[in-house]
Amino acid sequence: MQRFIEKPSTLLIPLIVAAAVLVAVGAGMAGFALSRTAGNADAVHKANIVRGGLQRAVKLELSGIPSQAIFAEVETALSELKGLRDFSRSQSFVELSASIETVRSAAAALRSMADESTRTRLLVVSEDAWRIGDRFRQDVASVADTQRSLYLWGLIATLLGVLLTMLAVFVSKYIVADKVEVEAAFDPMTGALRRDRFIERLSDFIAVRPKGHSVGVVMLDLDRFKGINDSFGHDAGDTVLAAVGGALRSLLREGDAFGRLGGEEFAVAVKSKDSRAARLFAERARAAVESLRLERLPIITISAGSVILRPGEKAGDALKRADSYLYAAKTAGRNRVRGD
Repeated sequence: MQRFIEKPSTLLIPLIVAAAVLVAVGAGMAGFALSRTAGNADAVHKANIVRGGLQRAVKLELSGIPSQAIFAEVETALSELKGLRDFSRSQSFVELSASIETVRSAAAALRSMADESTRTRLLVVSEDAWRIGDRFRQDVASVADTQRSLYLWGLIATLLGVLLTMLAVFVSKYIVADKVEVEAAFDPMTGALRRDRFIERLSDFIAVRPKGHSVGVVMLDLDRFKGINDSFGHDAGDTVLAAVGGALRSLLREGDAFGRLGGEEFAVAVKSKDSRAARLFAERARAAVESLRLERLPIITISAGSVILRPGEKAGDALKRADSYLYAAKTAGRNRVRGD
């Protein structure tokens, strides 16, 4: 009868899994974006060295000042850029790589030749390098924008993962708290309210009784239940209690209260404009239980007593009157109803 004391907790495991995945993926995305951003910054720096170095070399050579040191710096930057394969699919990088040997040849020629054609050639290469450097930097910036977005979404995914983790913790606490509350209120064998909770509900019925409505109480008790336990064992007795509890619950209307007062004794509280509602419920309950057929067990019957609450009558007093009618039904031969 565990179904009466547990709420489904199938939401909890997916929450935990989703949280773990989001945190892992989000952290990975953010970390990857950060590492690639650092690489992009280095590539931009090297591209700027090439662009600025060539431009300065041209200006110095054209003014007659040796620029071997600047060419060495430029060649180093070009060499390192050639080793950057992150952007090997970029057309700008392809052009820049193709120009490396041309730049080196121009630099070598300049060291041994001082003619105007070499300077002109170097100027052309410098302009190409400037243009290529700009395009290369734009490519890097474009990829950097993508990686910034990747970093942002990584942070968002991580945050969502943390929030889901917090939600999973909340849900788990709610499930535990709700289970404790349900276990405290309901009898797991029959699904009925425990005695104290039933009396609370009955008292609420009396306190907030709608105008024109009556409150009725039915007490029900299994006939010869001790004989079932003695002859067939307590497991059979539990089977009978569970079956009777299910039969009685199936007759309840929305708003009715159903309780197990102890042992094989039950009670139902009803609110209705029909003053016969309690008596009619008792008759239906008696018939429903008598129609049960349990394997290897005799026919089960119940006796019932029903009352309509009098003005100013308390819950305890109404239960005592219903119990007296129940006793009368037992005395009259069992499997019958007595009451108002």
